[in-house]
Amino acid sequence: MATLLGDAASLQAAGDDIVAERLCRLVIAMQPGNADAHFRLGSLLGRQNRADEALLHLSRAVEKNPQWLEAQVALGNVHLLKGRLDAAQDCYAAALRLAPSNPTIFFNLGMLAQSRLDYKTALANFEQAYALAPRMDGLLKNLTRAQVELGQFEVAERRLLELATVRPDDPEVLFSLGYTLQNAHRPEHAVGYFERARTLGSKDADFLLNFGIVLRDLGRIDEAMRCFDDALAAKPKFEPALWHRSLAFLLQHDFVRGWAHYDLRLISKDRPQQPQSHPQWRGQKAGGARLLIYGEQGLGDEIMFASCLPEMIAASGRCTVECSPKLQALFQRSFPQAEIRSSVPALHGDAIDTQVAMGSLPQYLRKTAADFPRHQGYLCADPARVAAWRQRLSALGAGPKIGISWRGGSYKSRSPVRSLPLDAWGPILQLSGAYFVDLQYTDCSDEVNEAAKRFGINIHRWPELREDFEETAAAVCAVDLVISVCTTLIHVSGALGRPVWIMAPFSPEWRYGLRGDGMPWYPSARVFRQPSYGAWAPLIADVAQSLRAWRDDKPDASHQLSLKRPE
Repeated sequence: MATLLGDAASLQAAGDDIVAERLCRLVIAMQPGNADAHFRLGSLLGRQNRADEALLHLSRAVEKNPQWLEAQVALGNVHLLKGRLDAAQDCYAAALRLAPSNPTIFFNLGMLAQSRLDYKTALANFEQAYALAPRMDGLLKNLTRAQVELGQFEVAERRLLELATVRPDDPEVLFSLGYTLQNAHRPEHAVGYFERARTLGSKDADFLLNFGIVLRDLGRIDEAMRCFDDALAAKPKFEPALWHRSLAFLLQHDFVRGWAHYDLRLISKDRPQQPQSHPQWRGQKAGGARLLIYGEQGLGDEIMFASCLPEMIAASGRCTVECSPKLQALFQRSFPQAEIRSSVPALHGDAIDTQVAMGSLPQYLRKTAADFPRHQGYLCADPARVAAWRQRLSALGAGPKIGISWRGGSYKSRSPVRSLPLDAWGPILQLSGAYFVDLQYTDCSDEVNEAAKRFGINIHRWPELREDFEETAAAVCAVDLVISVCTTLIHVSGALGRPVWIMAPFSPEWRYGLRGDGMPWYPSARVFRQPSYGAWAPLIADVAQSLRAWRDDKPDASHQLSLKRPE
């Protein structure tokens, strides 16, 4: 039997898994309790992603010999592959008791914690493994990933720059540096490390995916698309590559191909999962069906995708819309034919026929640019609040009233790329005869006060604009113009049909498109774009010049808004 297993090992090493598997099964048929044969067969099956069979044989090996380190680790790996995280944890813990200084076990524990999104624990285990075996394949990349998820960009960069001086041609060092800088929103610095890694032969799917993201962020779309395609060639059905390629298609307004994999967001570990308690609506005629439409992204996306609601409400027998509590009153007023809820309780089985995520509607309703309605606003603010805000703003004096917002998103959603410090707004804020209103969602009092002193102006602020979304919507209807970086305020303004100027980075989020001065979602929007990555000054100059022309040409009544909800 030992000879047969030795032959199986040699054949497997030579790449002949078929015959190696046959020999292992032959040994097991003759000696069902042969732990070596179960271990070798289980390991072979695990590497082939035949996890159920691998679990069976590796479990047999561990049962025969619980002190077998390699078998415990291999069994833990297959449990991890199957998503049986607690079982994997038990195996790795048993292995660690057998070999407390084994770097592979710490690495595997790090991968386990990473799969749980517990990056603090993952980093601690990766650091342990790194102290024992710093050149372990894949370790540096995953250690860096954990640091990035924890926001430790500077710490990661320092270590990697030191390593690059002694390992200048190490693709893993170069990739890790590029990945760190990419996630620190410094793609112009990251791209060189990715390019160097590619010349050294890096071509795995993960590398190509992240290289593509950097190229997309730099506006090199054709190259980015080739990277995404190459990643999928290297690893078919690689979901992150499908996802980012879909965003690149949408950025170019290639909606059919963009929507094709947009639903991948619904299975992301970073998003709470909606209970799938009803059949999914997939574009069929509603035909009087009782339909649940639920929001599952941020406020801006809920507002943007709500442009599809009038069509869905008209087509269904009864429509229930679940939205953010902040939007409930606004949606109730705007879509009175639907039932609007901030959360949907457990519904009786016959209460809903079918359900769909709000962000999935455009793949059926917005396939081409011609499918986007030239609306004058599909949301309706509270008329009494609008009147009150008009009166309040009129009391400031004669002259245009302009709402502004300059910071948007979180660090993960590219806040440093999207945001523009108020002290850079000088050419805009010094428009004579205008009154500026702070519509920033967050409290930036210190920044507002500094800008007011620096430019000799007064930026008008009211706390209720941050505390109540209904007040924000009403104020947007009361001002003459909104100027903002890419934030939820853009969607509020566009959905209300109000004129809004968008200051977009060179490569913005897909919603704003890659080029042109309009947005298909909002006919009232005008997009100003950076001419190159990070170039805010020319954009500000363009906005300031356009603002002066707008002020000089604006008819007295151009800002008046009909409060009648569009049919």
